[in-house]
Amino acid sequence: MRVLSLFPMIVAFICGILLLASLIGIQAPEQSEQVPLIPCGVPGFQSCPVGMTSDNLTIPSGFILLDIDATIEWERPDVAWVGLVDASAADTCPPDDNGLTDCEASEFDFLAGGNGTDGMFEHSFTPGDTRFVTGGNPGSADLASQKVTINIECSLALWVEALLFFAGAGLLGSAFDMNFPLISGLFARFGKEV
Repeated sequence: MRVLSLFPMIVAFICGILLLASLIGIQAPEQSEQVPLIPCGVPGFQSCPVGMTSDNLTIPSGFILLDIDATIEWERPDVAWVGLVDASAADTCPPDDNGLTDCEASEFDFLAGGNGTDGMFEHSFTPGDTRFVTGGNPGSADLASQKVTINIECSLALWVEALLFFAGAGLLGSAFDMNFPLISGLFARFGKEV
């Protein structure tokens, strides 16, 4: 075994480990938050206001290398809904000190979830800013709170996985050819015949 063939073999092995870890996926710890329920269409709340987080959820542009898949679930789909909107929605419907906006659900363009969803939605995050919103179903008068749970799984983007696969395969082929020069021998023989 030639010593120089060890380097491409080691790098190919690292590419293989990264690819395998990406195919399995990395599960982030579950996160949960108690969120107040918002009444809708009842005395004192004739309209159906929407609550919005005060801060943006920012995915940096460097995360373009990753697939970030989130599953959002909430306990009380019978009285409330949860959704995800672009952070620019806060420009037209800013939340007040209590987290309530002056807008109703029909005024938002939902990226995922929203009114009418049944206790759960999934979303693949891309670089950018988003905010979570929540509201009550029509006729909901419950003033308690509910638990909202977020589960996130990360893996490398498909194009990164393909790049790792081809780089690893090429390096393994190179290491094999350094030790057993079959392919380069064929090219050398073919070159002499021409």
